[in-house]
Amino acid sequence: MPCPDDTRWSSLSGEALWPSPWWLGRRGFELAPQPPHLRNVNRLLLFLAQCVMALAMLSVFGWAVKHRTQGDLDLGRWNGPLEWLAGFPDLFQASVEEVQALPQTFVPTPEAWSPVHALEEDVWALSAYSNAQGGRDIDLWNLRDGALDHRWTVPSKDIPTQPHWRVHHPLLLEDRSVVSFVTNRSPLFRLDSASNAVWRQDSLSFHHAINLDAEGQIWACVMQWERGGRHIAYRGRYVMDGKTVHFLDNSIAQIDPDNGHIRSVTSCAAILRDNGLEHLILRSGDPQDPMHLNDIEPALYSGPFFEKGDLFLSFRNLQAVLQYRPSTGKVVRVVQGPLAAQHDVDILGDSTLAIFNNATQENVGKHPAGSYAYPVSKDQEELKHWHAELALYHFDDGHFESVYPELMREGEIMTFSEGLQEFLPNGSVFVEEQNSGVLWVLGEEGILYKDVMASHHEGHHHLPNWTRIIPYTP
Repeated sequence: MPCPDDTRWSSLSGEALWPSPWWLGRRGFELAPQPPHLRNVNRLLLFLAQCVMALAMLSVFGWAVKHRTQGDLDLGRWNGPLEWLAGFPDLFQASVEEVQALPQTFVPTPEAWSPVHALEEDVWALSAYSNAQGGRDIDLWNLRDGALDHRWTVPSKDIPTQPHWRVHHPLLLEDRSVVSFVTNRSPLFRLDSASNAVWRQDSLSFHHAINLDAEGQIWACVMQWERGGRHIAYRGRYVMDGKTVHFLDNSIAQIDPDNGHIRSVTSCAAILRDNGLEHLILRSGDPQDPMHLNDIEPALYSGPFFEKGDLFLSFRNLQAVLQYRPSTGKVVRVVQGPLAAQHDVDILGDSTLAIFNNATQENVGKHPAGSYAYPVSKDQEELKHWHAELALYHFDDGHFESVYPELMREGEIMTFSEGLQEFLPNGSVFVEEQNSGVLWVLGEEGILYKDVMASHHEGHHHLPNWTRIIPYTP
């Protein structure tokens, strides 16, 4: 019996089914377009169902995050993904802020900035910084009047950099070429006076400082790449109470300035081991980076307390300076005392070292994570107000002397990391307060110079990258 012409059925998908011709019987149906009002209703129902499902999933997710945070829920291998998803909004916000922020090579300038310019003699400085094109320039300039004598532009095609990378501690050679490096990375490179790349050395990771020895060879603070790769790995280890502790090793390298070839590389962990000084490692508050080599100062002549070719090695986290003799592999002297996280050691005459004493801690005064929070007592034992210190170490009797402590205190000069000093021929001292980006010259008359390197970003100045003072007359 044929079906009536106006009869309709609905499939499970919601589409209308017209009956097929009567001779096919009830076994066959043909799809027909659904009326618009039914399609809209179905879409609304589907949307509401999806909303209910999403709310249910969010509720389950929120419940799981809450109980994971409280520590009473263990999802096994799903713990990691859950915690990552929970932290994603913070990661996203941090990423947005990082993109919007200026590169870390720029420092906010205080609103009420008041520079001091009272130099009567030239002080020539070699400074590396980020230029307006996103590249790196190295300037030889005069602190007294700001005059620029020469500028090198690091060729980006030969020495590529990222926004946050720093070109560090440039070294001026006699032919007006410069040697510098991308700090904590690679390469070490040399540019001629016209900014052409002469050579580049990528086989080591360079950091902190480079200096010339009496033979004109370069000594550098380095870390060795992991074998077969270009990354840093834990190269040192020791055992304590049955536990193996792995740590970062530092090395010192001698480089030929003519071609960039590596002449030698020596492990600092091996230096400690071979000289019976392994115990110094245990004094560090940072088991991952217990040494932290940050300067290498060659002796250019022999004196009563050192020989030409000796190296003075500053180790921030050992709170010590080692006098090392490469010709014998021996540590001649360990300089310790009122040093804390010091940087930059210089030979000052034949019986004195100058040391930039940061007078801080590896954790910059913050209590370690997980430490018990005691209440602050009503009774306080007050210690000193710490500032960075220009320390002199006297070889003859081993005592330390502080230079211009009142001016350091008056200027509130403090940098938790990096920082350096350079004693000038007239007795004044150049100081780089690295973290704040402030450059100083202190003398008997008081503060002779205080300023920053102005940048092309309004309200910000350049972060200094280990300014080198040049005994130079143009």
